[in-house]
Parts: sequence; C-alpha cells; structure tokens
Amino acid sequence: MFGLNPNETKLVKDYTLLPLLLDVLERDREVLCRADLRTTELTSVIIDQLQAAALSDLAQVRRDMRDRGLKVYEDRRTKLGIEVEFLCRGYRHKLSMLWGLIEAEIEQRSYTYLGLRIEDKGCLS
Repeated sequence: MFGLNPNETKLVKDYTLLPLLLDVLERDREVLCRADLRTTELTSVIIDQLQAAALSDLAQVRRDMRDRGLKVYEDRRTKLGIEVEFLCRGYRHKLSMLWGLIEAEIEQRSYTYLGLRIEDKGCLS
C-alpha cells in the first residue's frame, strides 16, 4: 500500500483550507463595509494583510503540489466537514476534515499571519 508523507498531506490540507480562509476574509470585509465602525480602515488593512499572506501561501502550495504530482480532483462540503479526493503519483487518496478542525486551523493561521499567538487570545484587550 502506498502511503503519503506528512508534507504531502499538509499540502492537500493547505490547498483546501487557504481558499476557505480567503472566503471568510472576504465575507468579513463585506460585513465591515456595512458596519458603522470607527476602525473600518484599520480593520480593512488587517484583512488586506491576511489576504496577501494567504494568497502567497496558496501560490506556493500549488507549485509544491505540482512538483510532487499531487492533484485534487474532487472536494465535497458535507454537514460534518469537507472531504477531499486527490491523486499522488497515480494513487488515489482521501482526506476528511471536520468543520471544528477547519475553523480552528483558519483561526490559527490568521493569528500566525498577523504575528500573534493564539494562546494570547482574549488577553489582547
């Protein structure tokens, strides 16, 4: 049986999560534009920074996947999470992620992009 190495699994996971992070950020930007906040411009700059970092990482992930022969051919959103089917050097694989994990990963990545530690969450105010 052919197995994936942890780096290959991480690439597929990132390939799936980064577009979701970009969707979340765009939705947040839309809410921000409709809100009457005093820090709209600052918050918009933060969203821009997060988007730029995520887009840069996504471009690198796509290059790395191409170099390793990884190709996602299907992803499905379910009530429980996301199921991804992909090829790695001709072998079929499947990766499933629960919504709770997806949300935690997106939040962790956002904190990292901003140079913050998620452990300090709630202590920043």
